Amino acid sequence: TKDYEIVVVDDNSPDQTGSVGKAYYGNNKKIRVCVRKSDRGFASAICYGIKRAKKDYVLVMDADFSHDPKLIPVILNKINKYNVVLASRYIKNGGGENRKRFLLSKIYNAYLNLLLRVNISDFLFGYFCIRREYLIKNKLVTKSIFNGFGDYFIRLAYQINKSGGTFFEIPAYYKNRTYGVSKSNLINMLITYTITSLQTRFKDFN
Repeated sequence: TKDYEIVVVDDNSPDQTGSVGKAYYGNNKKIRVCVRKSDRGFASAICYGIKRAKKDYVLVMDADFSHDPKLIPVILNKINKYNVVLASRYIKNGGGENRKRFLLSKIYNAYLNLLLRVNISDFLFGYFCIRREYLIKNKLVTKSIFNGFGDYFIRLAYQINKSGGTFFEIPAYYKNRTYGVSKSNLINMLITYTITSLQTRFKDFN
């Protein structure tokens, strides 16, 4: 059995994720539930969790089961050979339950691949594992990268590629979320992500 820890970051959500987590796992030393009351935001929550992680590898995933936990052993089996292992909907055996969203995202990912010149097929899934030492060594755990929503990974992937990092993709199937309602707005995301991608490619944001 691998040594592990689980860091749950909750932005004082009305669904009571933090309080429920503490009630169920408060005595489990391998699980830490962090509730942020003064700072909010998807990307900054991930940054917060990474900074508090203590193990050699950091695996980032959503807790609504749109990211299949069964892929964790597959990801961990590959991470010792690469800097980043990420789940992708757009390689062989990958896919998505919502066909319209899947196809639109596939087109947009092709645009990101062409613009950023990073050889990965899925910048937007957000299910990945990375060496913690690599993040720290290359000064990648910063607010300039980890801000906004899922667009943080566009900046992160670009900087990892720029620093010579290696990627490996495994196939994943995106299911509609089991719990909760998505806060994302497709039009707003398209505008924000496009601005982010262009700034990342043509402007040094560090």
